[in-house]
Amino acid sequence: MAPRFIVPLTAAVLSAGLAGQAQAQTQAPLDDAERQAIRDRIQSLQDEIGELRARLTRTADVEDAAPAGAEPTDDTTPTEEATNSPQLGASVAERRLLEEESAGNPFAITAHHRNYLLPFSYSRSPNQETFNEIDHGASPDRMEVKFQFSAKFKLAEDLVFNRGDLYFAYTQRSWWQAYNSDASSPFRETNYEPEVFVDFDNDWTLAGWTNIDNRLSLNHQSNGRSGDLSRSWNRLILTSTFINDDWAISMSPYWRLPETEGQDDNPDIHKYMGYADVTVARKLFDDQEASLLWRGNPDSGHMGAQLDYSWPLFGKIRGHVQFYQGYGESLIDYDRSTQRLSLGFSLNPLFSTGTFSQ
Repeated sequence: MAPRFIVPLTAAVLSAGLAGQAQAQTQAPLDDAERQAIRDRIQSLQDEIGELRARLTRTADVEDAAPAGAEPTDDTTPTEEATNSPQLGASVAERRLLEEESAGNPFAITAHHRNYLLPFSYSRSPNQETFNEIDHGASPDRMEVKFQFSAKFKLAEDLVFNRGDLYFAYTQRSWWQAYNSDASSPFRETNYEPEVFVDFDNDWTLAGWTNIDNRLSLNHQSNGRSGDLSRSWNRLILTSTFINDDWAISMSPYWRLPETEGQDDNPDIHKYMGYADVTVARKLFDDQEASLLWRGNPDSGHMGAQLDYSWPLFGKIRGHVQFYQGYGESLIDYDRSTQRLSLGFSLNPLFSTGTFSQ
């Protein structure tokens, strides 16, 4: 029997090797042989994880059957902490490999934020006042469809300090009154979010936390409306992401670019949206994920939080539950507290996007 420290040591070595491979990948373009070597390494790592999980299950069965006070055998396998850490490293490496492969294709796009479709999205108190501007006399349904599409593509490599890659990204988030036949099923609100950002992959580690990514983005967000329903703002956003085993933290402080008084559709938006988004995410067993987004302005007492939970269903499709409480879910309701529960599907795991936000 192998000593019990061999398996966690193997997991640690695999994790370190994968991290080094990902770091080397960001330093220079990869040829076909190097890409295939990384794919083989990822597959080998996934096979190792499967073997470790099987051994963990067998050990648990033995421990359940063993009499009380029995000494553990040398077959004892590593904890979940040891087995899941390489799996998270594999997700990051796969994302970087996909982006590297798409760099040679000017038409290739990859996921930016999560992509999801939530056919059942229930709000306790829909905004009657703004809906009257869409359809006079009709009332908004509490049940609607919420969905998000988000993608990015690389514009240039090693543009800043011979490291930072330049990207363009687009995110669209919509709230559709699909079941409201009385109002001809209109889109109640759509938020458009194009942005340009410089992205720096990193592997700096402190106290067990690894800073895997930093990006500086010029971000525009608006709802495409005019008159009293118009909402928009422009921001500079600095996002830093850290991982520690199966945990991830993303901090995104931002500064709003000033606008003239006559052109500002929402001069008090900072009182409700605050000056940063903070997301804490956790990778759970069987590829399940949970995340909590927090935003708002504590000084004004206006806060908002979004809880997401997803799990694999079949293929690339994941089940998804989302709950939002507070201010800032959408631009049209940034100054209105909402409570919404949504159920549906997401198309990519949070940890595979590398962007831990909504």
